[in-house]
Amino acid sequence: MAEITIPQIIFLFLFSGFISVDRLAGLNIMLSRPIIISGIIGFVFGDIYSALMMGLIFEFIGMLEVPVGTTITHDDTFGGYASSLAIIFGVVNLDAINILAAILITSLLMYPVTYSDRVFRNINRHLVKKSIYNNENNNEKKLITLGIILSFFRGVLVYNIGFFFLYVLMEYFSLIELDIANIYDPILALTLIATFMGGYLLRFLIINRFHKILLLGLGLLIGWFL
Repeated sequence: MAEITIPQIIFLFLFSGFISVDRLAGLNIMLSRPIIISGIIGFVFGDIYSALMMGLIFEFIGMLEVPVGTTITHDDTFGGYASSLAIIFGVVNLDAINILAAILITSLLMYPVTYSDRVFRNINRHLVKKSIYNNENNNEKKLITLGIILSFFRGVLVYNIGFFFLYVLMEYFSLIELDIANIYDPILALTLIATFMGGYLLRFLIINRFHKILLLGLGLLIGWFL
C-alpha cells in the first residue's frame, strides 16, 4: 500500500459527502454509481485496476435490485466506496476468499448504511411538513439547501464509519489462515463475467434481496472451489 497523504484524506471526506448528495437526488448525475466511484478513487490513489475490480463487483451486485416507485434500494454507493478503499488501503488483496469475504462483509454493512438513508429522508420529510404546517411560503430554496447539507454530512459520517468497520473486520479476517490457492488474472476475469451474469439473472427472481445475495455468494464460492 502506498503512503496516504493529507490531501488524499481530505479528498475522501469531500468525495464521500458529494456522492451521498448525488445518490439522494441532490445532483443525480450518476456519479454515485460504484463503477464511477471506484474509478475516481483508483485514479486519485494510483491503483485504478484494483479499485475498478471492486467497483465492478458492486455495480453488478447493485443490479440485484430494481428501483420501483419510492422504493429505497440498498446503498451500493457505499459498497463501491468502501470496498475500493479497502483494496487501496491493503486490507483486501487478489485472493479469492479474501475478495469474497470483503464482498459479504460490505454487503452486510450496506443494511445499516441504507437505514441511515431512510433516516435522513425522514428528516427531510419532517422539515417539509413542518414548513407546510407553519405556513412558510417561498421556503423551497432553504429546504433544498438544508437537504443537500444533511445529505453531504450523512455521506461523510456514515460512509467513512462504515469503511472503518470494514477495515477492522478485514484486518481480523486476514489473521485467519486458510490454505486456498490465490486467484489469478484469467480466473478473475471469468469471475467478473460470472458475477455480472449472476446478478443480471438474480434481479428477476421474486425473493428477498438478502436471499439473492446469499445465492450469488454461494454460486461464486462454488465456482472458485471448482
